[in-house]
Amino acid sequence: MGLLAVLGLLLPASWGGLDSTLTPLFENPLRYLLAATGLSIFFHMYQRRKNPLVGSRHTLWLGYLLFISIVEELAFRLFLPNELSQVLPFIVAVIVSNALFAVIHFVTLRWHWWNCLFAFAGGLGFSHMLHQTGDLTLVIFAHWFFTFMNTPVPPAPRLTKQPANESPW
Repeated sequence: MGLLAVLGLLLPASWGGLDSTLTPLFENPLRYLLAATGLSIFFHMYQRRKNPLVGSRHTLWLGYLLFISIVEELAFRLFLPNELSQVLPFIVAVIVSNALFAVIHFVTLRWHWWNCLFAFAGGLGFSHMLHQTGDLTLVIFAHWFFTFMNTPVPPAPRLTKQPANESPW
C-alpha cells in the first residue's frame, strides 16, 4: 500500500489535489495535533480496558494503523481517482478506485468477500467525505478510527513450526 501511495506522488494530477486537501491542516495545525492526541489517548484507554497488559507492541500497532490510513487515503481516495478522472467520469473513477481497494484487501489479507464489500462501501464513504469537506487529514483520522475499532489489538505473533522429531530446546 505504501508503494502505491509513493507511486501516486509521481502522477501528474497528484500534487494539486494533495495541496488543496491539506490546506485545512496547514491553516490550523494545532487543531489536528489535538485531534490526533485525543484519538491516541482514546485508543490507549480502549486497549487498556480490554487488556491491562498493553505494551509497546500495542503502541506500534497504533502507528501502523495510522500509516495504513494515510497511505490508503492518499492512494485510493486522492491519487487514483484524480488520475482515473482524466479518462473516466469522476464518479466512475471513484467507484473503480474503491473496487480496487476492496480487491486488494481480498487478495492481500484474504478477507471474506463480504468484508471486502464493507471495505468498498467504507471507501465510498471516505471518498464522499473527502469530496464534501476537502479535508484529507479529517478523512485519514476517520479511517484511523474505524480501522482501530475493527482491529484494536495487533494480531497474535505467529509461532514457527518445529519439525515433529526436533525439540524446540
